Amino acid sequence: MIDLIIGLTGFSGAGKSTVASIFAEYGFTVLNCDKLVHEQVYRDPQVLKAVAAAFGRDCLQGNALNRAVLRARTLGNPEETARLNQTVMPYILNHIEFFLSEHSGRRILLDAPLLFESGLHHRCDKVICVVSSQKEALRRIIRRDQLTPEEARRRLSSQHSAEYYTQRSDYIINNNEGISALRKQALEILNQINDQAL
Repeated sequence: MIDLIIGLTGFSGAGKSTVASIFAEYGFTVLNCDKLVHEQVYRDPQVLKAVAAAFGRDCLQGNALNRAVLRARTLGNPEETARLNQTVMPYILNHIEFFLSEHSGRRILLDAPLLFESGLHHRCDKVICVVSSQKEALRRIIRRDQLTPEEARRRLSSQHSAEYYTQRSDYIINNNEGISALRKQALEILNQINDQAL
């Protein structure tokens, strides 16, 4: 039995990973769903077969995903991004359920950009979203992922607005004021969650 599941979501570059690391400091087991997808799901032969069937064999490079080809097809293209998500989501959910079963009795933080789209928010006791200005998100994406400004804009344009996340979440973290302000907000939410769990 899982003790507590907190969902963490928001658009790219908002600061989810930083919030997740703060929760990890305070005893939460963090599942980074993006990392799970790249390290496990996209190495699953069934997933590779499904992606090749949906997008063509040129999306594969031997027994691995050709991320450059797939990124070129989906970046800034909401329809193709949705098709990719629909193709791989059942496999992602299976991997997540396995992770949860392996971490019974722990406090879990699901760092999941597609928390609402996947339906995973229904598995969570509470949901936190992290939002920031588009300018800040663009700056972070360009630095972190080494994208051009145009590529970063295309990535953000294919994602939901801040309002999409804030309207669906129990807690909101605004990440425009630097790490100290972010940490303060995260710890306030963590304290509220801990108080409610008692």
